[in-house]
Amino acid sequence: MSSTRSRTSPLRTNIAAMSLVQISNYLLPLITLPYLTRVLGAEAFGKVAFAQILMSYLVLLVDYGFSWSATRAVAADRNDSEKISLIFTATWATQWLLLALAMAIAVPTILLADRLRPDAWLYAAGFTSVIGGTLFPVWFLQGLERLEVVAMLQLVARILALPAIFLLIGEPEDGIWVLLINGAASILSGIAALAWLWRQRVVRWAWPGWLNLFDAIRDGGPLFASRISISLYTTLVPIVLGWVAGPVALGYFHLADKLRSAGQALLSPLSQALFPRLSHLANTDGAAAFKLIRRSALATIFIGGLSSGALWLFADWLIVILGGPQFGPAATVLQLLSPLPLIIGLSNLLGVQMMLPRGLNAAFNGILLTAAATSLALIWPMASHWGAEGAAATILLVEFMVTSCMTAILWHKGLLKPETWSTR
Repeated sequence: MSSTRSRTSPLRTNIAAMSLVQISNYLLPLITLPYLTRVLGAEAFGKVAFAQILMSYLVLLVDYGFSWSATRAVAADRNDSEKISLIFTATWATQWLLLALAMAIAVPTILLADRLRPDAWLYAAGFTSVIGGTLFPVWFLQGLERLEVVAMLQLVARILALPAIFLLIGEPEDGIWVLLINGAASILSGIAALAWLWRQRVVRWAWPGWLNLFDAIRDGGPLFASRISISLYTTLVPIVLGWVAGPVALGYFHLADKLRSAGQALLSPLSQALFPRLSHLANTDGAAAFKLIRRSALATIFIGGLSSGALWLFADWLIVILGGPQFGPAATVLQLLSPLPLIIGLSNLLGVQMMLPRGLNAAFNGILLTAAATSLALIWPMASHWGAEGAAATILLVEFMVTSCMTAILWHKGLLKPETWSTR
């Protein structure tokens, strides 16, 4: 009985901690959103969104597959200080090399592209978030199941950034400050996380050697391919929308997607806290793993269904409150996106929490690659003909396909039955 309590208590703590992280990442920005949409206007708001989305690809490059591969490795060896120190230093050093690669890609791309060059300083400001993401080893703290540290540092940084939004942004030309303030908050929280690691002596700071850097890249590679595939049917959609339909259409979509993300954020704490725990239980106690999955499925359906229903019912009201009358067309976009918290919550449970811990990496990648190809085939004509609504419909269709395919594969493998987990 005491053993069960010792396993469950940290999980509950981490779910609560990640709830605070989501408050800092999604709900706190909603405080400033009504101000920003009205001060910047749809066009400038769309330009800032385009810069943020482009930078998210560089964040993806620097993160590589480490948020899954390194987290899983740290969770498996968290009681061995030598091993986790080697995992940390090898992964973190690799991330800095990837940051240099990201800069080498970004600078000539922006300067040589006629559509991007006029807003070069906007993209330079956005790059501060890429630096902040490199500084903050969330994946390491997640593997240690010390997510309360992540929550505290990110929440404090976000709160400190709030006054700067209202003080420094007063007209459409101030969009650059949105990116600089967010980047500064990310860098501040990253520095604080490193200071915490130093004080706690969790890591032995030593050069890991080039061979260990190569191992980190090799281990994260397959999962990086998965993350690239996911990005091709998520963040690529608004990029294509902004390119073919312009910043105003992207502004409508971005506001609706911000609200969808806030609704979906209610499930993210559960997902992030579960992954290291299930990665451990899948190899040590399959029956306990399936029991935890079953409880998580009920929570996902309840929270995701409630969130999706609320977004559908209150779409018009939410858009008017947060965006103002000029963002009225975003209400229809939000209704199209509203089922996503439930659908994506289920796909995360089926894919990240069930397929990956059971070693179904190839099938997982195959589904995501198929989804990416489908999205690439649909998004250009959909965005060209129906603008923001077409982009939203594309994402909804592809996410439904992903969840359906994952369900079919798990059913075929027998992994929706408890006895299959118990006999591993």
